[in-house]
Amino acid sequence: MSESKHYPTLDNAKAQFLATIQAERTSETYRWGLNAFQRFVQERMGIETTGQDDESPYSTDQLQDDVLEELYYWLTQQNKSPQTTRTYLSAVRRFLSWLDARELLAEDFQLSKALNRLRAAQGTKRSIPYKHRRVDPELPAVVTYYDNLPLPDGEDRTSKAERLKILRARAVVHTLYASGGRVSEVASLTREMVLDGRHDEVHLVGKGGQPRVILLTTEAMSAIQAYIAERDDDFPGLFISLGRGRGKSLGRGTLWSVVKKAVVALGLHRSTSPHSFRHFRATQLLNEGMPLESVQAYLGHQDISTTRTVYAHTRTAVLRDQLSTFGRTPAEALEDLEARRRRK
Repeated sequence: MSESKHYPTLDNAKAQFLATIQAERTSETYRWGLNAFQRFVQERMGIETTGQDDESPYSTDQLQDDVLEELYYWLTQQNKSPQTTRTYLSAVRRFLSWLDARELLAEDFQLSKALNRLRAAQGTKRSIPYKHRRVDPELPAVVTYYDNLPLPDGEDRTSKAERLKILRARAVVHTLYASGGRVSEVASLTREMVLDGRHDEVHLVGKGGQPRVILLTTEAMSAIQAYIAERDDDFPGLFISLGRGRGKSLGRGTLWSVVKKAVVALGLHRSTSPHSFRHFRATQLLNEGMPLESVQAYLGHQDISTTRTVYAHTRTAVLRDQLSTFGRTPAEALEDLEARRRRK
């Protein structure tokens, strides 16, 4: 992908595409289909939206060959009727063809492959299991990327603004990593909730209006303290705009952009998002032996079956580790047998 090439957000591309549809009824049908497609993409990337003005930062070059196949599974899980599913898929197929013709998809995106994968999925008569989205194992590098950025030491306006921006980014990624919080939860934090970085336990209202506790590590608290020390305002929000709309709490899209900047600079997988921190940490903790019930509490899942379904893949890693620890090679097994015989 060329560094200088600009790819539109999914929102902008959708608007441009719909403007090309002259038949009003067709345009409205496609709008419904593409709105569902956008909800699917946002859910897949962990981008939580609550209103029409909350634009998704997801760009068209991030779409992958499996997008139609995954959309089909998602629509099926949403209990959409066969007719609705066919209509929505038709709208998205035409949208992808439009993007492909204008070279607005990633260079490695193959439309023919995406269509073939969809046909194969539609021809499979089976129950559809939860498909775990893999997380780039180098995700922690996003945190060290910002930790290693040099801070401008000047006291002029430009240097101070850039220093504050880097410190804010450090605090954001450390909080995402420490808490495993949803993007909306991290965006909603206030200075009072964290006592300007002096409190490691934050109580808030999470998904579905349920009480939620998120925990901060020493590293996250230090990053927040350094960021707050650099601020010279009394705005209540923790992560706030430093430019236009100064003092307003950052939206989820801006937090996503903080992560995206590091992802691009480090060459990590383009699917990496703020939600990836949540999956990475949960998988890490389960692999290290944390009980499922504790991980459920850490993530704020109301039902442990959700935790069990989403992170069922970790059982393989634990099993592999246990086999490595307790398993015996053929030679060792024979030595064990010989030793038992000698003891008799």
